[in-house]
Amino acid sequence: MLKFQNNNATVIETFEDFILTVYVMIDELYHRFAPPKVTNKHHIPDARQSDPEIIAITICDELAGIDSENA
Repeated sequence: MLKFQNNNATVIETFEDFILTVYVMIDELYHRFAPPKVTNKHHIPDARQSDPEIIAITICDELAGIDSENA
């Protein structure tokens, strides 16, 4: 679970670490707050990426200025 203690901050030095941090946060929030109607999608058995992975990639792409429509 996400916990903020003592107002400590960690410097994220690489973009890869940033992506991982974003993914971990989104995964935690997704599983905590997404309704079962969204999380239990049994009609998509061949999905290669989870919803939190897709959301994290989209956010990181936007922050990096990558246009995913033309990628």
